[in-house]
Amino acid sequence: MIRMSLAWAEWLGLVCLIGLGISASGVAQTRSDSADEPITTRHTVSIHGEPLNYTAHAGYLSLLDEQGRLHGRMFFVSNTVDRRPSDPERPIMFVWNGGPGSNAALLQLGALGPKRIPDRGLNSPAPSGTNLVDNEDTWLKFADLVFVDPIYTGYSYAASADYQKEFLSDEGDADAMAEFIRLYLSHYQVQQPIFLVGESYGTYRAVGVTDILIRRKIPVKGIILLSTILNFETNPDLAHAFLLPSYAATAFAQKKLAGKLSLNLEQTIDEVREWSEGPYLTALTQGDRLLDRDKAAIADRLASYTGVSKDEWIKHNLRLSPDQYAVAVLGPGGAKYVGHYDTRMIGIMPGPDASYVVAQDPSLDNGEKARITSYLRSDLGWKSDMLYAGPFGGRWPSPATPNADWTAMLWNRSSSDRAGLIANSLHAESDLRIMIASGEFDLSTPFSAAEYSIDHLFLPASERARIKFIRYPGGHAAYIDHAVRTQFSHDAAEFVNSTR
Repeated sequence: MIRMSLAWAEWLGLVCLIGLGISASGVAQTRSDSADEPITTRHTVSIHGEPLNYTAHAGYLSLLDEQGRLHGRMFFVSNTVDRRPSDPERPIMFVWNGGPGSNAALLQLGALGPKRIPDRGLNSPAPSGTNLVDNEDTWLKFADLVFVDPIYTGYSYAASADYQKEFLSDEGDADAMAEFIRLYLSHYQVQQPIFLVGESYGTYRAVGVTDILIRRKIPVKGIILLSTILNFETNPDLAHAFLLPSYAATAFAQKKLAGKLSLNLEQTIDEVREWSEGPYLTALTQGDRLLDRDKAAIADRLASYTGVSKDEWIKHNLRLSPDQYAVAVLGPGGAKYVGHYDTRMIGIMPGPDASYVVAQDPSLDNGEKARITSYLRSDLGWKSDMLYAGPFGGRWPSPATPNADWTAMLWNRSSSDRAGLIANSLHAESDLRIMIASGEFDLSTPFSAAEYSIDHLFLPASERARIKFIRYPGGHAAYIDHAVRTQFSHDAAEFVNSTR
């Protein structure tokens, strides 16, 4: 009798799985790309020997206007931990990357998701193949996760060329993401505390989305920003001052510093930052009024902090762009450069007298491109012949200049500074908390710039206390380092728990 009951239960469970579109092996039955109902699969991830069971959904939500016309479809992958009704409420995180042409694959497979890319050493090629390993640092331990591809990235798309223009702007992009979140909360009847997670341009997006959601009376509990950019129109002199601490961190990593500057990274960064915001910035603002002897003294200090010669700094009027510094820090010759997104990595110029090409920067090659479609097809059962679009791979036909972020090239930059929206959101939402994380070896979004933007909001002390800054010894995607990934997960869990 017991055997018969178990057999019946197993058969009934199989029928239920098939009814949900889930195979007994955990891989979903394929469903048409045109359907809004997602494919559902069940999985287990091992975290330090302990199993964590979760359900994954992969699919679309459709953006409809007031007349019910389809404007666009946004692709997502969600991971939800199985829990009983009596279990504590879990937060839910909506996660996206930057670009603005980047899909969510790197955050999904590099840091937050239950599966991740195998680790590699610095200046080693990204691991080959499509294999993934269990991510013991997954944020699924403390929150449900929804990875979202903005329109024109991943599998997300506009319904027509005319509608596409709506999404290729700062306001349209943020508005579409806010509408996706509203749809998701409604479709899945979600009542959990909401957190937003963005990287790079995704931080700029997150600030805009937060403002829209709060105005729509959808409360946001917290925002986690990594490699933050809040203002696209920084004063040039300020921009050079913001870059100098990152140049010093680069010189430290490349062993170009001497004496006490070579001993402790954090102390070196703090010293350089204080000087860059004082004597260096003062010198930059003087321009041609700066006396030659003072210019030489500033250049001497720049050389000691950056590993680039005094003469080179004087030649460029005490200002080196990231492209110039990335080559100069490695010494004469100019055949090599440090990666702009992780300055511990070394790239080779494509030829004599060639310019830097962002698509060939080794610090952007993290292995997610080779794995994401295989993961979606094999693990999650989402089988599509569409291109899973990223910043350097737009859909057919190919554009004439494929070496930049294709989406950004089509972008209508309609706003520049969103730091003020942070102040507005903190005023309007008394429970809102913000965590701003940065990599110290990143030239694309210098940590000093984000901190400057917050410092100049002139917030009341009670609101300023709800913002937390963290720096990591990593690049733009700092979590690619095993130790940083573990610490980032710990810090995020602590941040989430502090908002309860």
